[in-house]
Amino acid sequence: MSGSAAGGEQLDALGRPAMSLPPLPSGGRGRGRRVDTAALSSCIEEFARTVTGEFDAPDILRQLVLSATQVLQVDGGGVMAPSDAGTELLRMVFAVSGPLGELDELQEVLDQGPCRHAFEVEQVVNLADVRTEGNWPQYMAAADELGVRAVACVPLLARGRRWGVLDLYRYASTPLSEEELAAAATLASLATSYLVVADDRDRARRAQHALTERAMHDTLTGLPVRWVFLEQLDHALTRLHRADGLLGVLFCDLDGLKYVNDTYGHLAGDRLIRTAVDRVRAALRPADVLARIGGDEFVVLLEDLATADAAAVVAQRVLQEVAAPWQLDGHDQRLSMSIGVAVTDDPAAAGDALISHADAAMYRAKRAGPGRAEVFDSKVYAADRAASEARERFADDLRDALDAGQLEVHYQPVVHLTEHDPGGPAWGDPGLPHGGHPVHAVEALLRWRHPTRGLLVADDFIATAARSGLLPQLGRWVLRSALDQLRDWQRELGARAPGHVLVNVSAGELLAPGFVAEVQDALTAGRTRPGRLTVEVTESDLFADVDAALQAVNAVRQLGCQVALDDFGVGHSSLSRLLELPADVLKVDRAFIRTVPGDPGAEAVLAAVLALGRDLARTVVVEGVETATTLHALRDAGVRYAQGYYFTAALPAGELSTRLRAGTITTD
Repeated sequence: MSGSAAGGEQLDALGRPAMSLPPLPSGGRGRGRRVDTAALSSCIEEFARTVTGEFDAPDILRQLVLSATQVLQVDGGGVMAPSDAGTELLRMVFAVSGPLGELDELQEVLDQGPCRHAFEVEQVVNLADVRTEGNWPQYMAAADELGVRAVACVPLLARGRRWGVLDLYRYASTPLSEEELAAAATLASLATSYLVVADDRDRARRAQHALTERAMHDTLTGLPVRWVFLEQLDHALTRLHRADGLLGVLFCDLDGLKYVNDTYGHLAGDRLIRTAVDRVRAALRPADVLARIGGDEFVVLLEDLATADAAAVVAQRVLQEVAAPWQLDGHDQRLSMSIGVAVTDDPAAAGDALISHADAAMYRAKRAGPGRAEVFDSKVYAADRAASEARERFADDLRDALDAGQLEVHYQPVVHLTEHDPGGPAWGDPGLPHGGHPVHAVEALLRWRHPTRGLLVADDFIATAARSGLLPQLGRWVLRSALDQLRDWQRELGARAPGHVLVNVSAGELLAPGFVAEVQDALTAGRTRPGRLTVEVTESDLFADVDAALQAVNAVRQLGCQVALDDFGVGHSSLSRLLELPADVLKVDRAFIRTVPGDPGAEAVLAAVLALGRDLARTVVVEGVETATTLHALRDAGVRYAQGYYFTAALPAGELSTRLRAGTITTD
């Protein structure tokens, strides 16, 4: 066997001189037959015309066989190439001259023969008589039966890859001459070049397709993304022009994804999402479209609905399917979704608006609790929108209130009941004189004198302040105002002035990195001793993060200030956590004294709290004193500090100053 071109040089797949290879047995070959150069040129031109259009690999290989059998004086030919599966198995792609194609089919079945050999050794095979050359008994017998004698096989090589094998047959025992081999190699190299081009083009198309697929589909779930869903929704709305019917959109929000991510990690969260998608699909019809438009948000397009209620039925089916338990780390977990439903028969409806309506209905469902569905209602939506706009206007008004001078600080006294103290230690700086006056401290309470709604207490607007991010700014203003007022009272009233002021702060404010510095600045600006300030935090808020709370409380106490736990006893803190947190003051919620006196259980609880305060060295303040009977019972129990409407509601600083000066705080 030999693989040489004219002049004895071996050629690579592009027709260029190749690296030298071991000589192939010639089988008595000489210069032999000549090649019709005009026919070769014509075939090359025909090749070019073939590949200028939208060609593929089979087109190129077919043209190669047709060109080779036309240029060379052979009786037949074919081409074999690796299978589509990417293995080394050769399959017949194309053959000419009828029965001779059986030889390529036989090589495909046997996986042996001259083509397989040329493919494996990457060299030309040029046999004068296949009956005596080669080692493929079944193939050789078949060739003999067909009268085939000479066989030539030219491998198609490029870029270190084997693209196939061109094989040529003669009934005569005349191998291809060197000139014929050179022509065959030229055609093979040309075809291989086009195969490379076609492969590059196809790879680029596949890459572009993959990019398009990634842009159109969510990588985690394989679902369409928002813009693809919108296109499908727009097409569905257009179809309503041609046929009566309804279409619906479900907006589905997966409940609890953040908890799973935070507790078990994002891989578990991904499992949750995929599980939810599988279950939603199981509840839908084959033609329904499911898309993912956010981390835990999905939308469903429902077409050809018979009634508006049919969409709600699908939503309930989804909820039921999703609610089945699933396993996570060996434990049963429950899934739930909140679903909003929007339905229309209007082909002029906007897809974005329909999704927005379903989204609004979903939020109504979520507010009612997990695992619910809500159908969009335009009247309800209008009312919700009006309420939302009203909240926004209210928030805007609150932003302006501080600059407009509409905010005020009112003060409610904390009354000192008795010098006898079985209920706990004295509060704060023991060196402060009281002169027999009952007002020991005041609690600073924010009020808003709204221009149209009148005087608003903090509960009326504090949630708005929190949502709008105004809470820290309001807190700083209350703190500075209260310390300035305490300083003014000390100057004006002397011994009759309150010795302490309690300022409420949220847990978020207390835990903020700059809070201690703000308190220090406010104390400095108000020229107030730290011991006169008590920072008051609601118990349930503070115990949400005990470690952070402990650090914050210690930082405040290191300034010399005190910390009070408001609403003590109504939260969910344990006594062990209370021991961890060095609060100085426990403010007992009014719920514990509502039935004192007369209720032995309530009296026992009060006694226990007072004993707890005494044993833990915490000052106890009882809130919610509203009657003289309650006041006397508290005194008899040994309560030292009390606060409530019986003494007075929270008053503006000027009004409270008058009463402090006159000594008219009720203590009978």
